[in-house]
Amino acid sequence: MFPEFEQFKKHLWRQRRHTSTHRHYASDLRLFFAWVNKPLAAITISDVDTYTTHCQEQGHAITTINRRLTALHSFYQFLAAQIDNPPPNPVLPRRHFIRQRRTLPRTITDNTLDQLSAVINTPRDKAIFLLMLRCGLRVGEIRRLSLADLNLQPPPGQLPRLWIHGKGGKQRVVYLSQQALTALNEWLAIRPTSPDPAVFLNRYNRRLSVTGIQKRLARYCRQVGIWLTCHQLRHTFGRHLTEVQVPVTTTQRLLGHAQLRTTQIYTHLSNRQAQAEFDSAMVQIAGWLGQTAEVSQTFAVSQLGGVAR
Repeated sequence: MFPEFEQFKKHLWRQRRHTSTHRHYASDLRLFFAWVNKPLAAITISDVDTYTTHCQEQGHAITTINRRLTALHSFYQFLAAQIDNPPPNPVLPRRHFIRQRRTLPRTITDNTLDQLSAVINTPRDKAIFLLMLRCGLRVGEIRRLSLADLNLQPPPGQLPRLWIHGKGGKQRVVYLSQQALTALNEWLAIRPTSPDPAVFLNRYNRRLSVTGIQKRLARYCRQVGIWLTCHQLRHTFGRHLTEVQVPVTTTQRLLGHAQLRTTQIYTHLSNRQAQAEFDSAMVQIAGWLGQTAEVSQTFAVSQLGGVAR
């Protein structure tokens, strides 16, 4: 790769040390330049058109393609600020980025949660998955959680809490339910001593990776013949809050959403008013249909001289 590539990677790491952006962007750039096999200054808008089509033909998700384009666009923006006579940016967002349809988050049924809970048999893994399900943590936030981020014995009148390092380096406070607190304390009681400050350690007593967490969940899913993702546990937390009518602004803060409209998606999953109004409407419609049936029967009887056959 080019020397500018390593400079860009270091720049990203300095700007977003608490995220995995520098690793993802580095991987995305390696894939693009291995595919295009051209020097920096020779990349054209047409090359990006062709690469986007190539990614679609390979079946990559829209989010993956857009992230790769973002990585390339950011790289050329970096070059424009770092070198004289930089090459033009070949990524045109309005032209190349793919618009995504807004989809509702997929949550998990309570029955499926019971099945999953029954097979999770280690204190560490119980704590991990309960922090996603009862506190709405992302898998990356679980990985970044350190011992210094825990406040499990707050002053009277306050809830136990965690300081979470979220997306984009943003921090937020997350409160612990009694169930999550119990699971976390059970793990901490047997957590091995390690120089690594991570709350969750792997078998080498080092910080557990995102892939490691995802593989553990996949293993439990195979045991009970289901399939779900770590992020669905977080979505289910959002749905549960909505079902008990927690204000949407509170849910937004607890989930760490930058935009309120992102949180409002959960109101579509459990809109009690909409459900009640729909149910009432169906009762009325059923009544109308019943009346129509009676009128039709009366008309038929009258046509037959008053004798029902």
